[in-house]
Amino acid sequence: MPEPVDLVNAKDKVIGKTTKEEAHAKGSLHRAVHVFVFNKEGMLFLQKRSKKKLLAPGVWDSSVGEHVKAGESYKKAALRGLIEELRIKTSNIKLDCKIFRNDKTKTYHNREFITLFETECNSKIKPCKESEKTGWFSIKQLKKQVRKNPEKFCKAFLIFFRKYLKLRKT
Repeated sequence: MPEPVDLVNAKDKVIGKTTKEEAHAKGSLHRAVHVFVFNKEGMLFLQKRSKKKLLAPGVWDSSVGEHVKAGESYKKAALRGLIEELRIKTSNIKLDCKIFRNDKTKTYHNREFITLFETECNSKIKPCKESEKTGWFSIKQLKKQVRKNPEKFCKAFLIFFRKYLKLRKT
């Protein structure tokens, strides 16, 4: 049975529960998190989404992307995602920003508040089998790739990457 997620209103206050599948099918507003994982050289770890994914198959995405479970905080979801997706156990994460996302495809409606966190990891990352491919990228390299081939990146990642660049003024 799928784990429930909180339904939220336009002020990000909990108003009920549903499953993430139902939230996306109906376009119900819910919560998610992304985490950017950097190494000490300032390179960003990305995952290439599986071609089997319903949303944004086969494109590069944030280091971690998770739905926030019912009753869970954004931070707790980010820490859980780091463990589940990359086997990184840390409590040292920093909140960067929060966005509202409203995307619709023929089969999927993404209405989410998404919060971006960042952390540093200098040990070996062991991604789960959900990713097609992973890699470390310099900010300079990513800026060039995003400019040349934005279609190779998940929309949420593009939004967060551009916000990250503005926050860091790079």
